[in-house]
Amino acid sequence: MEYPPLRTAVLVIDMQKDFCSPTGAMAALGADVRVNAELAGRLPDFLDRARAAGCLVAWVRQAAHEQLVSPARQARAEAMGRSPLSVCAAGSWGAELADGLVPAAGDCHLEKTRYSAFVGTPLHNLLRARGRDHVVVVGTAANVCVDSTIRDAYMADLAVTMPTDLVGWTRADLADAAIRNLGFYFCEATTSAELVAGWSREA
Repeated sequence: MEYPPLRTAVLVIDMQKDFCSPTGAMAALGADVRVNAELAGRLPDFLDRARAAGCLVAWVRQAAHEQLVSPARQARAEAMGRSPLSVCAAGSWGAELADGLVPAAGDCHLEKTRYSAFVGTPLHNLLRARGRDHVVVVGTAANVCVDSTIRDAYMADLAVTMPTDLVGWTRADLADAAIRNLGFYFCEATTSAELVAGWSREA
């Protein structure tokens, strides 16, 4: 699939300190965040190229709010060995963007409280208002929030592209299966280089 940049939004999912920093919450829980940290270092160049081509960039950040923790979510978090407020608590240091990630003027910002960037947020309305019917999903984690967002985008009849080299994770075994499944059923799996080359041809 080829979609013009002016119809494209790049969704940057959960590139926050708790997921990317060696001193963040996920690392403290024993997760290996090196893939996410390395991704944070490579994203700025890609986002600059996306903006230059005419893509809209939307930063989507996870935020855990005590008043939004249901019994089901409490039980699921406890089953994973943590509190539902232990990662990306609203207003915390860990909820901030990872070091080196600096939004540009004109970028959009959304806060989500669930895995999917479409649940409980105005993302779909934003995309319609900006005339964007194609989303490029980058960020972390491939098997959780990226997965949930891509599925919901596809179910909302949006075209979806996933550059596999710009998707992070803390569990390689789960991420690999998720990426292969997403690329078969829900989106086009490609690379950032192929996307940038396509935008250059458009220009």
